[in-house]
Formats: sequence, structure tokens, C-alpha cells
Amino acid sequence: MKFLILFTAFLLVTGFSNAQDQGPEMVLVEGGESYMGNDYSDNFDERPEHLVNISSFFISKYEVTIDDYTRFCRATGNRVPDGEDRNPINNITWEDAIMYCNWLSRASRLEKCYNLTRDSNRFVAVIIPDANGYRLPTEAEWEFAAKGGIKSKSYAYSGSNDLDEIAWSISNSGNASHEVGQKKPNEIGLYDLTGNAMEWCYDWYEKEYYKTSPSDNPSGPLSGVSKVCRGGNYMCRADVLRNTIRFSLEPAQPEGLAGIRLVRNQ
Repeated sequence: MKFLILFTAFLLVTGFSNAQDQGPEMVLVEGGESYMGNDYSDNFDERPEHLVNISSFFISKYEVTIDDYTRFCRATGNRVPDGEDRNPINNITWEDAIMYCNWLSRASRLEKCYNLTRDSNRFVAVIIPDANGYRLPTEAEWEFAAKGGIKSKSYAYSGSNDLDEIAWSISNSGNASHEVGQKKPNEIGLYDLTGNAMEWCYDWYEKEYYKTSPSDNPSGPLSGVSKVCRGGNYMCRADVLRNTIRFSLEPAQPEGLAGIRLVRNQ
């Protein structure tokens, strides 16, 4: 009887661990060269268009869902979000997104990607470059993936020139987010990079950064006031949902309809 109880407990623990170890479904983005930005945009911060070289990385097929994020909240004592389980989490801060990455890395028995410090005035996250856990994409990685990586067909949006095919936007969303993965994927099998929830990037935002951006794996300025967001959301019009459009929010701001897409080093 005692053996049966111990064996049952072992199965429960093993099952929980295996479920955690699986993590989100990831897609390999093969590295290569790509043009970033848009010289023809009216937005000054998209210029100049410039060539970047991006190393290979893994990126999650879908945005982090409310169900995914709820597990983090229950484990850490944070407020559990409202909404449908399979809809993307949104209206979270950049700080929340960073802490979720570290939590999921630990839960998946991987190395954390950020060293975190906090005092009464600021929250600081310093990247650990070679860690194998989950992190936010750099702005350059995000744009490269959204355009379809080395398989890009140069669409205006992520996966098509027809916005309704690939995105939830102001024209079709009914002013609400939708279950992830319901629209067509882009060239490398990623969903909802355009519309639905906006997606936090790691980089500080600087409107003139492209003038001085390095060509190899740029990761943004060393400091700033706001963080980059990409992809737009379900309340955006078509003209602000292009792959090269840049958004920014203060890292502690929770009301920008921004959520998470995860990345791992190859």
C-alpha cells in the first residue's frame, strides 16, 4: 500500500514536470541578412532602411495566452487575468513580461535570461546573452521573423498583403482580442504577429536609433524611457500595422494592449 502511494505521487510529480518541460511550441528562424525599416514611410523613426544580419533563433509559434499567463500568476501570487483561455494575454507591463520569461525558464528547467534588480525607483533587467531559457525578442529579431525570415515574400503585413487573411484589426475584431492561431500563418509558420495583441520587445526605444544601429544582431540603445512594442493590436487600423511600424510604451505601463511572444537562443 505504501509503495502504491509513493508510486502514484511519483507519477503526479513526473507528469507535472514533463508538462512544464514541453514549453510553448517554438519555430526555428534561420539566420540571414534582411533590410530593416522603411525609407518610404512618413514616420521618421522607420528611416533609414538598413541591412542587418540576424543569427538563428527560436520564436514561439503563438502569442502567450491568458491560460499560459494564468499559471504564472497562480505560482507567483499575481492577479489572475480575465478573458478567454486561448486569447493572447495583453495589457501587461514590460516588467511583467520579463518576469514571466524568467519564471517559465525556471519552470522548464532552463537558465534564466535576465538578471533582475529593483529598488524604490526602478526595475532593471540585464540580459544574460548565452542563457538557454526564454526571453523577449529584440526589435530586429521581431521584424525579421514577422517578414518571414529568409523565406520572406516582402509582404506589407506578416504573411500577406491582405490584412484580413492574417490579422485581427479594428476592421474585423469587434473591438476584442481573439483566440490565437485562427488566421493564416506567415511564411515560416508564425501566427498573429500582425494585430491581436501587441508584442513587447527587449529594446529601449529611440526614434533615431536606425541611424547608428549596428549591422549584426542590433539590440537597441543602452538606455531610454520607453520600450519597443511591435505588431500592433486588434484596435489598430491597417496603416499602422505594417511590419516596419514601431511603437513604444513605458516599461511599467499596463494599458497598451501589449503581450508576449517568446524567443530562445538556438
